[in-house]
Amino acid sequence: MPVYQPRSLEHAIVNGRISVVLDDGRQLPAYWSHPDMGGKFPAVAVIHDWWGLTQVERRMAQLFAQAGYYVIIPDLFEGQVATTPQHAIRLVETFRERAYSFVNSSLKALETHTRVNGLVAAVGLGMGGTFALEAAITRSDLEAAVALYGFPQKHLGKFKDAYAPILAIFGDQDPYVGSGVIAQFTRELLLSKLAHEVVTLEGVGHGFFTTDDSGASATAWARIMPFLSKHLKRAE
Repeated sequence: MPVYQPRSLEHAIVNGRISVVLDDGRQLPAYWSHPDMGGKFPAVAVIHDWWGLTQVERRMAQLFAQAGYYVIIPDLFEGQVATTPQHAIRLVETFRERAYSFVNSSLKALETHTRVNGLVAAVGLGMGGTFALEAAITRSDLEAAVALYGFPQKHLGKFKDAYAPILAIFGDQDPYVGSGVIAQFTRELLLSKLAHEVVTLEGVGHGFFTTDDSGASATAWARIMPFLSKHLKRAE
């Protein structure tokens, strides 16, 4: 099952590097992908994993843009990309205190952008999935949050009061997020009045979303797109 859906409207898109102005006036590097023409669009902030901003996130942003979303990927590591798990851990530790504020500034930029219709979602992978979950429980202006193999254990106890509907997708072979954590997370979401969704993919481990347009990536995409369509308007 390919990610590409030939029966869906596909926009010509523009990609490139931009900067997001932070609250302190500094500029954060980011990647931008959006439809080339048209009016206002719903928006997605794609939040990268602990490796940094890679081709995986750029590919995801381009797919969203082709489907009619205005997309930004804040570069939480300010241009650095990890080559080993040890390097990734060092980057996480270096940017730990600032990373979520970078996410927040990026969401704020989308909320007020002239080509965005005011409807915004956060979509994250791994570390970025955890930030997407944090946005769902802290930002009252967010329309939806998608977490691919995020770490809900960091915020357990808070999800029943989430502001935005959450789609969380895990692999049942994930060594970092066990079935007990997923069960507790799911129970908390059931206490909410929002239309949350939790999906567990069989035979799948951590980091399953790649640039491959088949397998677990395609299965996840088939859940993400209807979820966003439900909670965000299509292009105007």
